[in-house]
Amino acid sequence: LAATRPWMDLDRVGVMGHSGGGFAAARAVLAFPETYHAGVALSGSHDARYIGLGWAESCDGADNPEAWQRASNVEIADRLAGKLLIVHGELDDTVHPNHALRLADALIAAGKEFELLIVPGAEHLFIDRLAYVRTRCWDFLVRSLMGVEPPAYRPAPIVIDPEVLGEMV
Repeated sequence: LAATRPWMDLDRVGVMGHSGGGFAAARAVLAFPETYHAGVALSGSHDARYIGLGWAESCDGADNPEAWQRASNVEIADRLAGKLLIVHGELDDTVHPNHALRLADALIAAGKEFELLIVPGAEHLFIDRLAYVRTRCWDFLVRSLMGVEPPAYRPAPIVIDPEVLGEMV
């Protein structure tokens, strides 16, 4: 990618993702520290052994505890070398907050520095807190990758049309 984009600074690569992407963002920082220097993991499903098995089995096959263990971010928390922000909604019933807390516990046990943001009253999509969460995530990436304080301006609020979300609101 950088070969065709000379403006990329490969010493300051970050990643951010939500839900399965939250798992992937944390995994990238944990498994590939030479590439990913900072990550934001939002609502991440960090350990397939503790989520609905239908989802885990769709990825790793039926009754495959060894694969689920290999795919666990909790199991490789001691590899953290970069910066990591874990964000989770207190009321998330899609990916239970224990995923964030289990990863945090493993990072603490390994003596790793990281940031954790539990958002009170927020569900999986942070609908009522999205502007705040988005600002915190971008500010974290600016500090972590650029080494500066974020600019004073703030992004415009995200307007969410309830009809688009249907029953989710």
